[in-house]
Amino acid sequence: MSTLSLPSYNGDVALSPAYSAEPLLHETRLSHALRHSHLPARPAAEFVKDSKKGAIRLRLAGQEDGVAVPVFGVRGPVDGTLDVLKPDGLAFVAVRVEGTLKVKEVAGGGTTTSVLCSETRTLWRRGVDPDPCPPSLPFSVALPATFTDERGTYNLPPTYEAHLTGLPGFTANVDYSVTAVASKTKNAKLGIGATTVSTPFEYYPRTRPAQPLPAPMDAISVSPGLRLTPDWRAHESSIVARAPGAAPKAVVCRFFLPASHVLCMRRAIPYHVVFAGPAVALATLLPVLPSRSGMPSVRGARARIQLLRQTSVDVKGEYAPAGATSEMWRVRSIGEGSLFRTGDGPDWLSFSGEVAVNDDVAIGGFKAAGLWVKDCVVLTIAPPDPLKGPVGDMRCVVPVRLVTDPWSPGAVPPGPGGVLVPQASPTVSEDQRSTGGGGGGGEQPELAGY
Repeated sequence: MSTLSLPSYNGDVALSPAYSAEPLLHETRLSHALRHSHLPARPAAEFVKDSKKGAIRLRLAGQEDGVAVPVFGVRGPVDGTLDVLKPDGLAFVAVRVEGTLKVKEVAGGGTTTSVLCSETRTLWRRGVDPDPCPPSLPFSVALPATFTDERGTYNLPPTYEAHLTGLPGFTANVDYSVTAVASKTKNAKLGIGATTVSTPFEYYPRTRPAQPLPAPMDAISVSPGLRLTPDWRAHESSIVARAPGAAPKAVVCRFFLPASHVLCMRRAIPYHVVFAGPAVALATLLPVLPSRSGMPSVRGARARIQLLRQTSVDVKGEYAPAGATSEMWRVRSIGEGSLFRTGDGPDWLSFSGEVAVNDDVAIGGFKAAGLWVKDCVVLTIAPPDPLKGPVGDMRCVVPVRLVTDPWSPGAVPPGPGGVLVPQASPTVSEDQRSTGGGGGGGEQPELAGY
């Protein structure tokens, strides 16, 4: 459009509409987002470490005050300043950021090592940079979002350590470090024959659900005892009930969890359980289930809800025999849940409860090369004699994805761990297997598929 055809502008300020920060009575706010200025700022403290003789000092930015190990999140950046306290005679100064995944079989030959990241930044070089080496050199190295090996491409895994004692056994370590070097020889390899200072750091990718936890389902007086909503997903199993003088009957168990199955590890995970079937079958089942006080009336009966974590490793090395089993795993409980009766009817019993994740769990599941960490919620009914007694046993396994932060409706606050990444529900292609106790090689009994 030509400027000649533009409409004329009346510069009378008195005709301009009045604006206000908040809507007036006749106005409506259509959209609102939190401003970053209202959110906590990135931590301002530094992690500081000196070389042995005090020639250089590494200062890493964005850390909480007094941390023992620095923390960085998704895509870093690993940033800070390198102070050169003794610059005389230096040829070059550089910083290197590295990450490795190492899986090793205990008392065996299987070992795999994957390089997750390896990035070097040259901060100053004599003969290339015109000025003398400055006393302080800032740097910033962005961590990659993914890494690739011969098996495929994976998200960069968090710092992690796992062990399975015994034979066979394994160790699995995901480690990251940042190293600064000041060398007087241009030909010196980084870290060899030079002044260095190095520190491990924790890679802590923060994640959150894409939606909040649903409200609990309301109790009602008709089957199934709950007012069902699409925010909850039911997982069905069955139990055999053997009443005296009658044919065995099946009782259907419906285990309800939040539909997304993406759950914050710092919030209790709620659930509902409904048992439905003929009255005589429910009467047979009732003694092994928790009463309104939370305890079963049959000695030795266990109705249990656990949060289990399985760590699987593939330790097949270069010299392993063809066809040899190389996968091992470890399963441990990372949370124990409660279960309380909330209602009953002629053909149903309803329960509810919640499970809290143990405080020592800091990261969610992930898959990277030969290491796979998976989580699931498991409902178990274990009567004293499941084969011949009045009630059979049952196990319902539901894969879940644990995230570090709760759902947030607005912008994401910066901080240790950086960006929060919304997580999708577990997919059907991710196979969840476990022994339910300790681990070893060989065929793994199926827990569930997701």
